[in-house]
Amino acid sequence: MTAPRRAGPARPLLIAALLILAAALAAALLRPRDTTGTPATQTAAHATPTQASGSLPATVTDARVVAVPPGIRETSVFATLRSTWDADVRITGVSSPAAGHAMLMVTRTQDNMTGMSMTDHLTLPAGGTLTLSDTGDHLMLMDLKEPLQPGQTIPITLTDAEGRTLTIQAPVTKP
Repeated sequence: MTAPRRAGPARPLLIAALLILAAALAAALLRPRDTTGTPATQTAAHATPTQASGSLPATVTDARVVAVPPGIRETSVFATLRSTWDADVRITGVSSPAAGHAMLMVTRTQDNMTGMSMTDHLTLPAGGTLTLSDTGDHLMLMDLKEPLQPGQTIPITLTDAEGRTLTIQAPVTKP
């Protein structure tokens, strides 16, 4: 009798890759089309001074990066995103030239314990808001390339599941 075969580390990665591919294909097929049959473009409303550019259908207010002491190599980013579209927007990526990498974070409370963890997406509800705060979901900049000084402005780019982007110009502020 042989022992059951366990999945190696490559199998979960293959399954995850196939699921991501399927989601991307579904998103492409479900994208709104205009009367010519080409994908409709959605543009972001440029309503606030903290939003520099982008096609992700959202506006941003109260964007800020937390200043941290020299030697600390990670920081948080907070903002309020408001949807300008009639469908949910799945934010799937974040990046900044100020950091080696960045992460989307969720904060959850369970059994009177609050913790944060990395997530693969944050959802901006259709016509609603997504608040990124110090007590809730937020963004993290990791491996800062240099100390951030209050008054500096840091570009942070959000990407959604459809590849649309929004670059936020976020000021560095003291906590």
